[in-house]
Formats: sequence, structure tokens, C-alpha cells
Amino acid sequence: MKRYDLAIHGFGLIPGLLTIHLVGRSPGQTLLLLSGDATIGGDVLEPVLASSLSPPARRLVDAFTVASWPGFFVTRDGTPHHQTGEVLLIDPVQVWLELGTLLADEDMVQSGGGVTSSDRQIRWTGGEAEVVDFVDLAAITRREQSAEILGLEIARSLPLPVLVDFDTGDEPWDAFQHIPLGDERVYVRKRRCLGDPVADLTTSFGKVLSDLIAF
Repeated sequence: MKRYDLAIHGFGLIPGLLTIHLVGRSPGQTLLLLSGDATIGGDVLEPVLASSLSPPARRLVDAFTVASWPGFFVTRDGTPHHQTGEVLLIDPVQVWLELGTLLADEDMVQSGGGVTSSDRQIRWTGGEAEVVDFVDLAAITRREQSAEILGLEIARSLPLPVLVDFDTGDEPWDAFQHIPLGDERVYVRKRRCLGDPVADLTTSFGKVLSDLIAF
């Protein structure tokens, strides 16, 4: 059974970003990254309000930012409301590529969605390891969501991302996001939110990441 100083489990980009931060801070530390997603780090583009990031968190995500805008929209009842504030778009592929330079393949595994821990041992579907410390971020990083890239005429006239669109029609989601990709395509993410959708879709990611790397 392989032994690690630390194992991190969760969904989306935050576990991977935290891993990158910790490797940079303590290069000799042995780390195991367990992803609950089908791909390590997930496959969802993440828009982040820059003001929600602490200076260290901002420096961390800058390397993986593929687009930025000087503001965004919140849409209610068909009316877009302009909000100021820089928005950064983080690409999970860039995070995955960086992880591949820092960890061996055997140190980045899919958990199958659940990990159990007992007496410094953790187990997941198809594997187990001995760990000194275990950080399970599943509860705060798991999201019910759907995402797709669409060719939409509206993308031509969308100067800023729509980070919160409450006009979801009959679909079973709390809000949508519409992210222009610089051509005639738009990235559409549909989400069930934790608490206030505006906070969840604008500042939550940045605050969680900032808090985690502060320790």
C-alpha cells in the first residue's frame, strides 16, 4: 500500500488548484489527488470574479486563465443588469496539464465519487492508500450542473459573460451561465445552486479557494 503525506479529494477545479499550490509550497511533500469527476479536475470552464480571490489565489489562477472581461451581466425577467468587476475564465485542461508535470499518473486517480477513511487509511473504488492527512472537499465542491458549447446567434452581440441568468424556463435549474468564447459559440452552464445563486455563481469559488490556500 502506497503512503502519502496528504490526500485531497473533491470535485471540479479546486482540489487540483489546491494540489498545485501545495506542491509549490512544499515540493518534498507526497500528495495524492482523488477526483470525483469522470476526468481529473472536471471538464467545466470556471468563470471567477477576480475580486473574490485573495492575492495568492489570484496569482495561482493567472496561469490557467484563458480569457477575461471587465464586467458581467445578471439577467432577471429577460432584463440584463450590468455589473462591474473583472471576470476570469479558468480552463480545466490547463490545470490538468500542470498537474501532469507535478504528479505521477498513479498519484492522480478517480475516486468513483466516494472515499472512506479510517486509521490513516483511505479507500475508494479500485484502490487504497495510507495517508498522514486527508482533506475531503467533496461536500463543498460537488455541484449539480450541466454544460455544453452551443453555436448561438446571440453570441455575436454578447460583449460580457452572463454569470447569473434566472430565466431558466421550465428547466429544473436555479440559474444559467452564458460565456462568450470569442467566436459564434457560447459556453452554457446550467446549475443548481447552494444558497443565493448570485453569490454561488460569482464569488463562492474564489472565496473557497482563497480560504483553502490560506492555511
